[in-house]
Amino acid sequence: MFRKSLMLCAASLLFAGCGQTAEDDFREGLPTKEMVAVKEPGGTTSGKSLEEGEVSAYELKLGSRSDFYVLTRGATVSVNGGTAFALNLVDEVTKNPPTSLSGDVAVWGPYTDELSPTTWKLTLTKTAENSYSYQLEGKAKTAADSEFKIVLSGTHNIAVDAQGNRLRNYGSGEMKLDWDAAQTLPEHDDDIGTAVIRYSRPTAEAVATVEADFRNVKDDERPGTKINADYRYKETPGAGGEFDFGLNKNFDSDPGRSAIEHLTIKSRWTQQGAGRADVEITQGDYLSASATLSECWDANFNSQFLEASWVPLPVYGGVSACGSFSTAVYSSL
Repeated sequence: MFRKSLMLCAASLLFAGCGQTAEDDFREGLPTKEMVAVKEPGGTTSGKSLEEGEVSAYELKLGSRSDFYVLTRGATVSVNGGTAFALNLVDEVTKNPPTSLSGDVAVWGPYTDELSPTTWKLTLTKTAENSYSYQLEGKAKTAADSEFKIVLSGTHNIAVDAQGNRLRNYGSGEMKLDWDAAQTLPEHDDDIGTAVIRYSRPTAEAVATVEADFRNVKDDERPGTKINADYRYKETPGAGGEFDFGLNKNFDSDPGRSAIEHLTIKSRWTQQGAGRADVEITQGDYLSASATLSECWDANFNSQFLEASWVPLPVYGGVSACGSFSTAVYSSL
C-alpha cells in the first residue's frame, strides 16, 4: 500500500504536486496578512490610530505610558489596517472555486455575496514559476462589466527553500490599494487616496521588511485636507524591530501659519518590548527652527527617559534607561 501511494504521489508531482491541485498553486500566488503584517513593540499587531492625537498635545512624564510607544503602535495600525480589509476580501473570494482556470490565468467571479450590493472579480496570472500578478475589481452588482474598478493590484513572488519547495506564508511583492476607486462602489468606508506597500518575508529566520507609501489620504484632524505619509518597518527574528515613519502635515492650529511641516519618527525596540523613539520636525512655520525629541520606554511601555533639543538637560531620567539604544538615530524619510 505504501509503495502504491508513493508511486501515485510521484506521478502527481509531475502536474500539481502530491495532494496539490492547480487551483491550490494559484491560491499560493496571493499574499497573506501574515506576509504583510507589521508588529508593534511587544509582538502584536493591534493599537490606536495614528490620528488620535497630536504630538504637541501629549503629556510626557516619568513612569507614565510612553506616548511615543503609543504613537508607534498607532502607526502599525495605519499599515495593517490598510491591507486587512483587502486581503480578507481576497481570502473570502478565493474560498470559492475559480470561475475559470486556463493556462496561466485563474479568475474568481464575477462573485456577489447574497446580501451585498457589490460584485467582485479577482484575476490571478502566473508570470513565472513562482511569480504572480493579480488585480481585484469591484462594481455595483447591477452595473455593466465595463464599470469594474481596480481597487487592489500587485505582484507576488513565492519564497522557496534550498530544494525549490514553496514556503507557505513567505515571499515578497508589492501591492497598491486604491481607495479613490473604492469610493465609486455601493459600499465603502471614508478612506481616500492610495497606498503602495512593498514587503519581503523570505523565511522564518530572515529579516522581514514592510514599506508603505500613503498618498493624498485624509487628515482626520483637518477635514478636507489631504496628507502624505511613509512607513518603513524591519523585524529581526529574536532581536526586536524598528519602524520609521514620516509625515508631511501642518501641525500649527494658527490659521496664519499654513506651511507644511515634515515630521519623522524612528522607533526601535527589543524582543521584550523596551525601546526608544527619536523624533525630528523640520520645515514649515510651526517652529522657528528644526527640533528633536527622544524618549525611551521600558518593557512595560512606561516612559523612563525624555530629552528635547530646546531643553539643555534631559527633561527626566538618565540615558542608561535606554539600554542598548543609548544614542539617537533619526529617520532618513
